[in-house]
Amino acid sequence: MRNVIYYFTGTGNSLRAAQVIAERLGNTEIISMRCDPKDVPSEDAERIGFVFPVYHWTMPAYAIHFVEQVKLNPKAYIFSVSTPAMINGGCQDKLAELLKDKHCTLSYGEKVYSVANYVAIYPPFPDPDKRVPKTEVQLASIAQEIAEKKLNNHPHANAMTRFLAPRIMNKFIEHCPSNDKYFSVWDDCISCGLCAKVCPCHNISFENGRPAFLHQCSQCMACISFCPKQAINFPKYTRKRKKYHNPNVAATDIVSDKKLYPPRD
Repeated sequence: MRNVIYYFTGTGNSLRAAQVIAERLGNTEIISMRCDPKDVPSEDAERIGFVFPVYHWTMPAYAIHFVEQVKLNPKAYIFSVSTPAMINGGCQDKLAELLKDKHCTLSYGEKVYSVANYVAIYPPFPDPDKRVPKTEVQLASIAQEIAEKKLNNHPHANAMTRFLAPRIMNKFIEHCPSNDKYFSVWDDCISCGLCAKVCPCHNISFENGRPAFLHQCSQCMACISFCPKQAINFPKYTRKRKKYHNPNVAATDIVSDKKLYPPRD
């Protein structure tokens, strides 16, 4: 039987996790959650994975919608890997709840602390040259456990996070889609279209050769981080800030919505 990993990624941390796991498993299709869930069911899969970053201490809203809609094999071994910068929060509790509503069980869950990339507020941290090699080692270990179908309890939100999340984060989540109004497009733009191609939420269209934002933003910062001319900013503070995307992931990987491991001949 086939294996399927669904991933949501902005600047590549979660895609890289999906790649490492898929390479270890073999016969694994990795599928971006920006696909229409109706087009990418996994009702015949032996293993099903969900890999995603942590936004506002939970799953990205776009990823939540995807999981709600996609058809799964309820008998599959289902695993998840989250890639928080600091706080994992209740993201995997949320996934377990969504799966339960679909008569599925989350068999395995792990978190991998990754480089923070919210360049609208701060430069990348910790140092990618130090953090990324550590994540590669951890991902290899996680991939082996998933290959062996190890069972574990997924990471849970602690009491403090459960108390603070609705009081602090709900407003951010509510306004997140429309916060793209703060993006600015500078005259350096060459209309290459890469920003629209890497956006995990289909939030960018082109009007008169320039990016236009459609108010379904996840604030992943992919458009800023991958722009070859640094022409997209938020609104101006990101211009001189160091940008980050996972060094083991190319823009062509981000753009591709589906990939099979091992590669097709």
